[in-house]
Amino acid sequence: MKSFASALMALCSTAAFAGDFIDTRVTFAVANSNVFVKPGETTPSEPGTGFGASRQNTQFYDNFNTRFTGFETLSNVSLYKKSPSFFEGFDAEAALNIVVSTQPSGAITLFDNASFVKLNYKPAGWGAREEISLTGFPVSADRFRLGYAWKLSWGGDSAFTYNQGTGTSSTGRPAAVPGMKIQITRDRWYAFVGAKTGLLLNNLLNVQERQYGLLLGGGIDIVPNRFRLEFNGGYFMRGIVPSLAQQGVRAPVNAIGGSMQLSLFSDNILPSLDLRLYKNDPDVVQRFFRPESYPGGFSYQLSLEASLLGQTLVNPDRFAATRVQTANAFALQARFKLDYWRFYAIGLYRTLSFIQFDVPGLPPYYDFTDGSTVRPELWGAIGGDKNFPNQHLTIGLIVGLQSPASVSAPRFDFGGANPPPGLTGARTVVVRDVNLFAILPADQEVLPIFSVKGTFRLDISEYFAMLGEVFYNRDENRVTFRDSTSFISQPVFEQPNQLGFNVVMQARF
Repeated sequence: MKSFASALMALCSTAAFAGDFIDTRVTFAVANSNVFVKPGETTPSEPGTGFGASRQNTQFYDNFNTRFTGFETLSNVSLYKKSPSFFEGFDAEAALNIVVSTQPSGAITLFDNASFVKLNYKPAGWGAREEISLTGFPVSADRFRLGYAWKLSWGGDSAFTYNQGTGTSSTGRPAAVPGMKIQITRDRWYAFVGAKTGLLLNNLLNVQERQYGLLLGGGIDIVPNRFRLEFNGGYFMRGIVPSLAQQGVRAPVNAIGGSMQLSLFSDNILPSLDLRLYKNDPDVVQRFFRPESYPGGFSYQLSLEASLLGQTLVNPDRFAATRVQTANAFALQARFKLDYWRFYAIGLYRTLSFIQFDVPGLPPYYDFTDGSTVRPELWGAIGGDKNFPNQHLTIGLIVGLQSPASVSAPRFDFGGANPPPGLTGARTVVVRDVNLFAILPADQEVLPIFSVKGTFRLDISEYFAMLGEVFYNRDENRVTFRDSTSFISQPVFEQPNQLGFNVVMQARF
């Protein structure tokens, strides 16, 4: 608390204004993730209806383009300055960007949100938005990532692996990784090259060792303001395998990959808000949370994204050997607007190796054993909503079907060195997200998950809204552990039907 007070005093001592707090969300929620169960009957446990909501109250199709759940109370502090240069054609800008985030305990945490210094050069005759820029990220370059939609983005701070805790901060977030980027921006195309450096433990020498990452990419409007092709890629050094280092073997973990996106649109497409740099520029007003506009007529946004990655991991079938594990992902998004109607469809395909890419591997640093059956994550969702302008009300419905990622191995490696009888033999592990597992009982197959959600939004003012969600899921892959009559913990299926709700008051400004 003392460090927070010191940081807050330092912020207040600068020439800050009320507008320096941007992208602020104050959220009050009444929620229950499943009214069919009692506390202790599920993993994680549902404590019952109460104030506050968490990731348990979201569905697999939610937050496709953001890392946040939408239930957080947080703010971004952006102390921004832009100034002309003494040299013709140059100008400079900088921002100290800090996330102020509240925790369930009542504590408040601060972390860097891609603070930057940026030098811009505009050659004579170039347009207003054309420039050559050099951007330095002195603390965290996490917003400088590869890929496009947040669910498929990679190359952030977590690109430098969580090696025995040296790759994570005390808050559990990936350790901040600084970086830099050089970019040329023209009217119809852009190109960039950048680098990052992280620190990871060298288990052979028992000292931290500098690791490097190279990022590059570009994009071009094939048809101005209508059809865009973008591509990027990177190479990352990710330390050495700890288990092999203990045997005196130096086995580097290196990752390489590329992403591309095709976009067809009738109006501008902005990247994920979590990938944009915060600039509290008084000359360029950024309205992060303005209500959805309905100008009338028909508009559309279509995008297809694909990524192909690879990294060296331990070969579990050969002693002290490594091999390349590939990972890939695809996403299709379609959004349409017709007068006061909106319709959208999202499809996602991710291999299990892509989901676990930043860990890296499953188990960490290991490829899948020969004979394993590895299934990808595959889901689709369609939805729509109708806005009633006179009532300031929007009502919507979304339906989704998911086949979660999973792995079935001839031997089970998740029970530790001395696993209990309930965790031996062939098992199927369902992986819902990074390091989020469900171990199915023996000889059980993975079944598809059905979800439907109804939504409403009542805008009280430009920045204040009442939101409501009622959702139903049918998920026969939910598992918890209970003691048998012999007091041995065994995986058993939970109640497959889930009915929940979220009622939210939220101010966003």
